Amino acid sequence: MKYLLRVLFILVLSCGFTTNARAVGVDYHVQVLDPTNVCFSNPAACVIADPTAPFGVTFNSATCALANPPISVPSPAGCLIVFNATFQTFTSLDLTFAGLDGLTFDCPTSDPNSVFASSTCFSSGGVDTLLFSGGDGLPGGQIMFIVENGVDPALFNGTGMVGTAAATPEPESLLLLSTGAIMMTAGLFVNKQRRLFAIAKK
Repeated sequence: MKYLLRVLFILVLSCGFTTNARAVGVDYHVQVLDPTNVCFSNPAACVIADPTAPFGVTFNSATCALANPPISVPSPAGCLIVFNATFQTFTSLDLTFAGLDGLTFDCPTSDPNSVFASSTCFSSGGVDTLLFSGGDGLPGGQIMFIVENGVDPALFNGTGMVGTAAATPEPESLLLLSTGAIMMTAGLFVNKQRRLFAIAKK
C-alpha cells in the first residue's frame, strides 16, 4: 500500500511539472467560440449569427448610397444593412430608440419590397418602438435594408431584435435521422430474435 501511494505521489508531481513547463512555452492560443452579432458603423451593417441576442442599430447616409436600396429615399436619410447569417428565417423585427422625444413617426410596410407585411409603432416613456412581422420574412443567407428618412440619421442609436421560425432540416439531415432510426429498429429486432432463439433452444 505504501508503495502504491509513493507511485501516485510521483505521478502527480511529474504531471504538475510537465504542465507548468508546457504552459511557459506557449506563444499563442487558438480558440473556437460561438458566434455573436457583429455590427459596423461605416458602412452601417450588422451580421446576425445569434438571433437570440440584441444588436445595435445605427443609420448612416453613406450606406444608402453604397447599398443602393430598392426604393428612392429622400434626404436626409440613413440606412442599415442586416445580414441573416443563420439557417433560420427572421419572421419579425423589433427596433427601439430612446432620446427622440417629440418626433412623430410611422413604419409603413406597403411597399412591394417590404420584408414584413405588418407593423406597429408607438412611443412610451421616451422610447420609440417599431415592431415588424408577417410576410415572407428574411431567409438565412439574405440581407435586408432598414431605411430611415426625414431626420438626421446620426440621432438614431438603438437596439434591434429578430424573431425566428424553426429551421427546416436539410435533406442530408433528414436522411441521417432516417438512417439512424432504421438502424436502431433493426438492432432491436435482431436483439429480440436472439432472445427468442435462446429461449426456444432451452
